[in-house]
Amino acid sequence: MAKKSSIDVLIIGAGPVGLTLANSLARSGVAVRIIEQGAALQREVRAKALKPRVEEIFEDLGVLDQIHIRGQRNPLMRFYQREHLVREVDPASEAANQSTPDMPYRGSFWIGQNNTQAVLQESLARKNVQVEFDSHLSTVTQQNDGVLVQVIHAGEMETIQARYLVGCDGGHSTVRHLGKFSFLGETVEGEWHLNAGVEVEGLDPHYGHYWMDAPEGVVGLSHMRYDHQWVFQARLSSNADDLSLETCQRIFAERVGLPNVQIRALHWASLWRPNIRMVEQYRHGHIFLVGDAAHVHSAAGGQGMNTGIGDAYNLGWKLAAVLDGAPENVLESYHAERFPVAQGVLASTTIHHKKFTRPNAGNAQHFINLSLGKDADLSQLDITYRGSPLACDLDDATGIRAGDRAPDSPFLFSSHGERGRLFELFRGTHFTLLTFANQPAPQLPDRYQDIVHAYTITRGGNILVPSDHALLDIDGYAYHFYGIRRDAVILVRPDGHIGLTSGSFDVQPISDYLHKVTGR
Repeated sequence: MAKKSSIDVLIIGAGPVGLTLANSLARSGVAVRIIEQGAALQREVRAKALKPRVEEIFEDLGVLDQIHIRGQRNPLMRFYQREHLVREVDPASEAANQSTPDMPYRGSFWIGQNNTQAVLQESLARKNVQVEFDSHLSTVTQQNDGVLVQVIHAGEMETIQARYLVGCDGGHSTVRHLGKFSFLGETVEGEWHLNAGVEVEGLDPHYGHYWMDAPEGVVGLSHMRYDHQWVFQARLSSNADDLSLETCQRIFAERVGLPNVQIRALHWASLWRPNIRMVEQYRHGHIFLVGDAAHVHSAAGGQGMNTGIGDAYNLGWKLAAVLDGAPENVLESYHAERFPVAQGVLASTTIHHKKFTRPNAGNAQHFINLSLGKDADLSQLDITYRGSPLACDLDDATGIRAGDRAPDSPFLFSSHGERGRLFELFRGTHFTLLTFANQPAPQLPDRYQDIVHAYTITRGGNILVPSDHALLDIDGYAYHFYGIRRDAVILVRPDGHIGLTSGSFDVQPISDYLHKVTGR
């Protein structure tokens, strides 16, 4: 007889996006399974940089320390015209890439996608959830109370009854196909790009090396320190090129021509071509799409994986809330908040791609400026959900608005004088109520005590009764970053975005908001 089982959330795809969602759900106590068609985690470096906002997400999920062990921040860069070095760049020297009290992670953190996946998989295993490899999604049937799914593993069919099915299975998503989602857009015909892991002799591994004037567009070699290999990237003349060591050597010799630099070994290679597509809706009933399953675009600017991780982080706490009794319509805010983000990413990456694929001196400067954070904000720190169904500004007491990212800020605990950071207080699955005043925080009903952590932040010289929940803003950073114009309260969502702002200490509007998003 066929095996049958049930689960709250079934995730299809164990890349960084699916693993982020699984970690988010598992830490909230949600019964979750994650299946992967491949036999093991990929060893290819398809994405090689994390944006600052994703580092903040990983700090919240408790994996950032392990991520930092395996990568490096703001690696040095060299730019060439053929064999001539024309510019050497240190991204860390740029103000846009330097840490500030409200934005602790700036610039670009380089780590292979394979290592990001490994860290997330290890974190998930510590939560007693294992990735189920070599598992293929066969059928999907929507039902009134969930989704009926058939999965094949080792030749055996299993029928799974899931409350929610989430497709994190990439640009060729089976979930998207079986769920009958549209996928509108275009494929750039006649354009193919090589991405390969190689060993190189003759180049300084402390630098990324880029040839901007090469025929067919940019040629790049980026050293991945933890893996002891280089990522070689170049446009191919056609999709007929043999993905071999000889092909990599020939392309490098023809377009770069450095006789003292040799590509010695090939560990893996893959092709990609630009697709610019996205779905019209991120949700059909009990089925959700996340990451590349919902939107694909050029790799220019390194936004793809990072945008997908942002999708997963946004959806995770909402699924957990609904499974814990929150109204079903909370899930509608996932599309409302993340669809505009993807629209913006598709537009900007398309512009960057067209520049990078045409050899031109001006485009070289554009690439450099983009790498230094000068031409566009690729940090994802400016993403806002203003106007979302879950954004509520009761007045203009704060410069920061509901939907905005909640900034970090240092402070002193009034009880023992030790320093802390707001991000440390935000970490977890709870809401955080910040009261900016010289009086205690509003007393919420008891039903919210386990899901809301409340703190009062006072200016440096004003000390309430010493408490672990009374914080001293001795540097004035918190009041400045949150744009506090007068006494105010700010409610921060579990994903670090602001849900509510108010200049009133009336408990009822705060309780009404919490009831709306938690059902309590």
